Amino acid sequence: MIEYEYNDIYKLFDELLLIINENHPDIDLEPIKHAFEIAEEAHRPQKRLSGEPYIIHPIKVAIILAKHSLDASSIIAALLHDVVEDTVTGLESISDSFGAEIAHLVDGVTKISSLKNRTKSHEQAQTLRKMLLATIDDPRVIIIKLADKTHNMRTLEFQPPHKQNRIAQEVMDIYAPLAGRLGMSKISSELEDLAFYILHREAYTDITEKLTKQEEELDEYLNSIHAILKSNIDKMNIRASISGRIKHLYSIYKKMVHQQKPFEEIFDVRAIRIITEEVKDCYAILGIVHTIWPPVPSRFKDYIAVPKSNMYQSLHTTVTGPGKHFLEIQIRTEEMDVTAEMGIAAHWMYKESGKKDKSQMTDLSLLQNINKWRSELNDTREFMKVLKMDLYSDEIFVFTPQGKIIRLAKGSTPIDFAYAIHSEVGHHCSGAKINHKIKPLRTKLENGDIVEIITNPAKHPSDNWLKIVRSSNARYKIRSWIKKQQPTDSDEIHKKNRPAQKSEPDKMASFTINTEELSKITSSKNTGKSDIIVDNTMNVPIRLALCCHPIPGDPVIGFISKDKRISVHKKGCPSLKRLNIEPERFISIAWSDSNHMHPVKIAIEAIDRPNLLADITTELSQSKINILKLEANESKSGFAVIRLVVEVKSIDHLQFIIERMKSVKDVIEVYKLKEKVIKRK
Repeated sequence: MIEYEYNDIYKLFDELLLIINENHPDIDLEPIKHAFEIAEEAHRPQKRLSGEPYIIHPIKVAIILAKHSLDASSIIAALLHDVVEDTVTGLESISDSFGAEIAHLVDGVTKISSLKNRTKSHEQAQTLRKMLLATIDDPRVIIIKLADKTHNMRTLEFQPPHKQNRIAQEVMDIYAPLAGRLGMSKISSELEDLAFYILHREAYTDITEKLTKQEEELDEYLNSIHAILKSNIDKMNIRASISGRIKHLYSIYKKMVHQQKPFEEIFDVRAIRIITEEVKDCYAILGIVHTIWPPVPSRFKDYIAVPKSNMYQSLHTTVTGPGKHFLEIQIRTEEMDVTAEMGIAAHWMYKESGKKDKSQMTDLSLLQNINKWRSELNDTREFMKVLKMDLYSDEIFVFTPQGKIIRLAKGSTPIDFAYAIHSEVGHHCSGAKINHKIKPLRTKLENGDIVEIITNPAKHPSDNWLKIVRSSNARYKIRSWIKKQQPTDSDEIHKKNRPAQKSEPDKMASFTINTEELSKITSSKNTGKSDIIVDNTMNVPIRLALCCHPIPGDPVIGFISKDKRISVHKKGCPSLKRLNIEPERFISIAWSDSNHMHPVKIAIEAIDRPNLLADITTELSQSKINILKLEANESKSGFAVIRLVVEVKSIDHLQFIIERMKSVKDVIEVYKLKEKVIKRK
């Protein structure tokens, strides 16, 4: 328990005033003092679990904001943020004393506690939803809440263990990622480390101890890097400050888990930050760094030219430094550094003019997305699901054919890209070209890809698309479209009364063929003369293995079965591994020069369109290819998939058929099927 004398409260409040005065001596302190008086009186009977007076918590939250140079309204709201929730003071009283702006901030961070018959987790989710919606109108709501969470995490030791774990997990799952997506890296890193300490105490302690043992060595290494960089930058007459640091603990732990390596093998725990005055100096310093040490090509990121969605700008490069250790170097201007540390909060720092710069706040994709969801996602569980998708997405940058940069979540597909361009482009997306080649819609995009969307007015979203997309934006738009198409009760009645109509022409037929059927086809097409020569002898009883479907031209080997027949397999057939336990039963064989026809299964993937099936069958007919069986349907990624059994003479004949099929408009892939049974998808 912490012993606090009442004078300590006023000393702490004086500390707050001193911090405010040092940063902004022209701020009017009277409203802040008045807010303290109201909060102190309202919370006077209350104590925290630590034993300290409750008012200590609001003051500490206000101090966190003051150290980040937040404006007077934010600090006043921080002092009052628990008054409505935990005391008899009402929101109307706050509004009367301080105005609607501060009342809105206080209400935004006030928990919902009046829900009946709801679980604790549902109540928390509803509170978070309410807070985020309030953030759309004033982003300072979430800034105050993050400061509140930070102080609560700093004093979490006084909670019982089960509550510690629950709160820490919530911070790791929601609040730390939220801070990161809003660009507040300083608060995000502290929240991650505080939660890491609770959730993975052993790993936290282990990394801390190892860093402590290496502290002198790491400091010496970073000092030597500092000296080398300063000498070279000074020669170019560029003004810059250089600082070395060790990455925060949770980021090191994530690298260990992701790379599956022990601490000793994680070399890029060291980082250097270079702050300069102008953008041109950033690129000049980058050139200096790459002249001194060789860069790791795959580890260079230009976030100045292409800022992250949280407004972050910086050059990142990883080089092989002295001792062949990886060394991450960040280069940015002073203004970029403030934004990198503070993110959205940088736009609410107190300014002498009293004005706040909101010009970039509309670029925050998280706030844009929440604004879209507010009217559609009424279900709290769905809201949380979509929010978490947005919070956990790393970013990639891809390009339109015209060179426009599109920012997407890592793992995004062309469907995500289409919806990022426009809703209608997404709704009618039927295919995509990635780096000028047609690719399936399920293809995951990579940094730097050039993407072109193919649209079809007849194409519409399907439930399968929800399994493919990665971005919350695309998921939201797909679900909205599908929801609008769901029939009303009157639609259903009209449908029941409507006379049955004939099926439309060229709708894809659907057939299946199994191994037994294929065997019958093989037998019925056999003329009685073998295509296989065994020791220069024809007419040996043989059968072509159905596991690999060899055809003339394939390298083959024979296996003598117990009924004295020879089973013909392709030399790369996986079944041979199982049969290899009896090597004496293998026999060398070769194809004869006969013109026998062989059934072969092939698959065609194409962008779905009217008359596609007719065009494919016409092409085969004109090429005098006999079709034995056919099935066609739509894949999970929205493509048309056509499976055929056709007759071929040889491997060369098969290749000829494949090339003819590839010439059909909108066909993407053609290949021989290896599976034993063609299954309906």
